Amino acid sequence: MNNDRQKILTDYIFYLYTTGRTYDTVGKYIKHVTDFLEMTKEVNRRGYLNYKRENADVMVRHSLMCSAICDLLSFLNIGYGKREKAVKPLEKLDVISDKNKKQLNDFIVWLTDNNDYSSHTVDIYYTSMKKYFEYANEVNMDNCRRFIKSLEEEKLSPATIRLRITAIERFSKWLKKPIELKRPKIKRKLDVNNVPTEEEYNRLLEYLKGKNNKDYYFFIKVLGTTGARLSEFQRFTWEDIISGEVTLKGKGNKYRRFFFQKQLQQEAKAYAKEHGKTGIFAVGRFGPITQRGFSQHLKAWGKHCGIDSKKMHAHAFRHFFAKMFLKKNKDVIQLADLLGHGSVDTTRIYLQKSYDEQKKDFNRNVTW
Repeated sequence: MNNDRQKILTDYIFYLYTTGRTYDTVGKYIKHVTDFLEMTKEVNRRGYLNYKRENADVMVRHSLMCSAICDLLSFLNIGYGKREKAVKPLEKLDVISDKNKKQLNDFIVWLTDNNDYSSHTVDIYYTSMKKYFEYANEVNMDNCRRFIKSLEEEKLSPATIRLRITAIERFSKWLKKPIELKRPKIKRKLDVNNVPTEEEYNRLLEYLKGKNNKDYYFFIKVLGTTGARLSEFQRFTWEDIISGEVTLKGKGNKYRRFFFQKQLQQEAKAYAKEHGKTGIFAVGRFGPITQRGFSQHLKAWGKHCGIDSKKMHAHAFRHFFAKMFLKKNKDVIQLADLLGHGSVDTTRIYLQKSYDEQKKDFNRNVTW
């Protein structure tokens, strides 16, 4: 593989770890994409179609192979097929077939017997698949897409649709006919009440600093002192942090410079030397951290430290950084530059005060 293709693979792997896919799926995607980049003559639509034709028998046996390569091409903004036809929603069936009732019951028994699934998760999967079988008799890609279209026309929220998709993917895997579906994006609106306070941030750091593995202490400290998006944070190296700065190509193909505070540099340097830390910074027990895995850790730490779970997501520490910066320095333009915002209007929201801050200011100022 030449240098250009190696760079494509490296950038794509960084992207993969931000998608929330499972470690198993990420591993398979990397394998299929690596094979494609090593074997295809051209990394474009024609190269993909030739590769698909030459490996048709293999693609039949490995259902994720086509999905992985198409995902790579989408990542590279390369069109790889004919224009997609408009998806028609499914019409509701009169009854659920006996065959599907039995399949659903067998699936629920399997989930219940598997200790990895809580009763709440089992209930969600049952409700989701029951809903699916009210519209379709077979679980295949075409029916799934049309089912999702039906849910969208019912005006269900993206979060609910994502739950339905997760259930379908789990069911299809149980059938040994895995399907991977595109999830609708959830736009998270900033609520200034759902940002960790300085006291909560320090409490969390103290808790993580006391653990045997202090990696996560550094993860939170870096997020809280840089305002990095998770996708940017996942690209930092120990060498970047110790050197004090790094420039990355980020959202919207814009270059963004990150600075690391002096105290953090010194702590990281001593820790890295003692434990032999080099290369990619955000690595967990099973490899580079994923959005889903990190989110689960944050919820658990928050529960232990008595911090509201609504404040325990990676992006909340970007908001925390912005609030703390404006507390020390009211320069919104400088903050916009540090956060990589294209418009100062996006940054102004951090000037809003939380309910507790408003109440405290009111009681201090309204004394007449």
